[in-house]
Order: sequence, then C-alpha cells, then structure tokens
Amino acid sequence: MKKIYDVIIIGAGPAGIFTALELTEKNDISVLMLEKGKDIEERECLMRSKMGSCFHCSPCSLLSGWGGAGAFSDGKLNLSTQIGGQLNNYLNKKRVANLMKYADDIYLKFGADKTVYGTNEEEIDIIIKEASLANLKLIPTKIRHLGTEKSAEILKKMYYHLKEKVTVKTATEVKKILVNKGKAIGIETALGEIIKGKFIIKDILI
Repeated sequence: MKKIYDVIIIGAGPAGIFTALELTEKNDISVLMLEKGKDIEERECLMRSKMGSCFHCSPCSLLSGWGGAGAFSDGKLNLSTQIGGQLNNYLNKKRVANLMKYADDIYLKFGADKTVYGTNEEEIDIIIKEASLANLKLIPTKIRHLGTEKSAEILKKMYYHLKEKVTVKTATEVKKILVNKGKAIGIETALGEIIKGKFIIKDILI
C-alpha cells in the first residue's frame, strides 16, 4: 500500500518553504514537497552561462526551482506593514508587524545579514520634509538586504535543513489536485503518478 502523506506542499517557493519550516518545527508529521523546477544546486540559466544563448528551458531554471522566482534576486526584505502586501486588510497592524518579525527572525536563523537599513530617523525626517515640498509622501521602510549570492546561500541552508525532515521531490510537476466529495485527497503529477495526502497546500507564489 502506498504511503499517504499528512501534508503535500505543491511548490517550493517562499510560501512553500516557510510552510514546511512551520509545519515541521514542532510537529512529527510526514510532509512531501513537490517542485516542478530543479533543486537549488542545479538551477542555472543558460542565458548567463558560457554558452551565451537560451534554449528555452522548460521549466525555466531562472523562474522555477527551489526558492522560487526570487532565488537569484537582489534579496531585499521590506520590513514594513505599509507596503509590499495586503495583510493589513485581514489582520490588525500589530499582528502583521509581529508576523513580519517572526519571518525575519527565520531568515536571520539561516544566515541573513543582521544589518537593517533605513533606521536613521533624523535623515528620514529631513527627506520626509523635502518630499512634502514636492507634494510627495515618503513611507519610511526598514530594509534587510540579503544580496543575490547570500539569498541563494540562505535558501540552500533551508533546503538541507528541511531535507532532514520532509520528502522533497524537485523536477516533479503537479498536473492536478485530486478531489473526492469536495475534499482534496492527493495529487497527480505530469507523469501520471498518483500521490495521496490528507492535506494539500499550494504555494501561492507558483
């Protein structure tokens, strides 16, 4: 009889990774992560390689794979409740701030730079006044800068940490979520493999 996972996570972008980290922090459950792209060690864009041309990789290694589309980005974390999302529409500001700190602490745990930019209140006040003279509103934002190389390094640490706790299958595209009587019961891969799970979570960023 094939194993039925407690949780199946579709997608290994930031949402999928943080879901797995949270689920396995204090719970002894079986978790399967499925990602259509390659793992972090194998992701390479041919446009950036010595070959100098793009062969239209499918899926694109720059956009897909462990860490999601932002894996090779500049890696800036905007630590503000006023920009970058709509959580304020669902939770009060204090709750949102606490959740942002919680997520930020996880990045620090896996090696993020401790430096936070945008903390000089005197300079910020000056810029706010200058902006107002031009009928502009400045929204002060604290930023933690991971950096392109550091961001990939952090994602690798998260990958190897989770590999000890969950089953990770990269290069595995999910074709559809299987539903029975209104309840998700598993998934079917693009190759026709059926995998059952008690709960199915889809990375909202894939």
